[in-house]
Amino acid sequence: MREVLWDSLVEGLQSGKCVLVLGPDVPALRRSGAAAAPGAADDLAQDSARDAFCNKLAAEMRAEGLTVADKALFGVAQQYEDAPVFQDVKLKNIAAKFFRELPLTPGPLHAELARMPFALVLTTCHDTLFQKALALADKPATTYAYHYRGEPRDIQELEAAPDCDRPTVYHLFGNSDNPDSLVLTENDLLDFINNLISARPQLPDSLKSQLRDKTFLFVGFGIRHWYIRFLLKLLMRALGLSTGAVALESLGDLGDHEREQTVLFYKRGARGTRLEVVESDALAFLGEFNERMQRSGGFLGLSQRRVRRAKVFISYERRDDLLAQRVFTALQTEQLEAALDHQFLSAGDNWNLAIEDRVRNCDYFVVLHSDNLVTKLDGYVNKEINIALDKAKYKQAAVKFIAPLLTGGMTAEAGLGALRDFHQHKVGSASEAEDLAAFVKDLTRDFQRRMKT
Repeated sequence: MREVLWDSLVEGLQSGKCVLVLGPDVPALRRSGAAAAPGAADDLAQDSARDAFCNKLAAEMRAEGLTVADKALFGVAQQYEDAPVFQDVKLKNIAAKFFRELPLTPGPLHAELARMPFALVLTTCHDTLFQKALALADKPATTYAYHYRGEPRDIQELEAAPDCDRPTVYHLFGNSDNPDSLVLTENDLLDFINNLISARPQLPDSLKSQLRDKTFLFVGFGIRHWYIRFLLKLLMRALGLSTGAVALESLGDLGDHEREQTVLFYKRGARGTRLEVVESDALAFLGEFNERMQRSGGFLGLSQRRVRRAKVFISYERRDDLLAQRVFTALQTEQLEAALDHQFLSAGDNWNLAIEDRVRNCDYFVVLHSDNLVTKLDGYVNKEINIALDKAKYKQAAVKFIAPLLTGGMTAEAGLGALRDFHQHKVGSASEAEDLAAFVKDLTRDFQRRMKT
């Protein structure tokens, strides 16, 4: 995985600002003495709660002489609900009872995730295996659930801010305490997506506020499935998740072309719908994640979290390299963290992806608005500016993001037309130190105001 992604995840986990988004593909262990579900594998670590329930429904349909036409729970559950032979059976009550009496216990991946300092967990699981894993790690969880068909009064606000010692687990697909809240069939999924996007009912404001300025680790989603691909992008947009999102996934059963297309599908997109896919063994990945965090100083604690520095990307034409170095030095302060391309790129890095990541995840995009830039008709600097302009479209008008520095006597009127709508800061050759100091002060004050809102 690229270093910029590791840095984002480690910094988020250290300060309690990394949110775990848990999918239903996490394998569990069969309870001692419990019989295997029909169709389940013999290996105790191969069943997930979702698969166990899916196998149960499929076995009941086959016992009635029906051909099961799907393998995914949404499709199998829809076929079960539509079958005339089961018309007197309420599927959601069956599901609620199954997940309450689940013959499974948390698996090794549940346990490893429970040991990590996640304060907030979003889950699409119908079971409570992760809460049990948290309890075993001496971290009692507070549980909430979204009722996609509920009234506004059914949507409970978070009673307290999430804490790493008492995590908050939020069930997006409902839970067994309220069977009607469960998202099981294809029809349920369509209604869930429609209601979530249209905010009828809306998610609690206290939850949405906890999702701002966070990084996200997706685990156990099975993103190789086509319906999960669209579901995840819709969830990310509806929840307003930032682009600091990484999905841990095994794509080993896909061919090379389909694997490449799956990864590219998640990388494409704007408005917070980009997801970086890391194909790795989950336990090995989490082991490296913890090791990197310990090397960086370990968990800092919510009450001791480090002050976040504003991320500043410096864009420039190559002939302005010396000035860019001086701007970089001036911006490196306790409040500002500057980035020049040759400072963070190393041998073997994917240049396009690394720079695009930095631009899309920075707080301020500083561009050296010089004659060299204006006369550079073809060059990577133009791509950087276009990426920044695209990102600026989704920000409120009052939010400072693109900050051009007029250099070498350049005027805004003679500069790039695309930059004229932004406030231009002048940097004169005779007063360069004073001009840069004033610019740094301006960015610092703006960031301090932003952090207070």
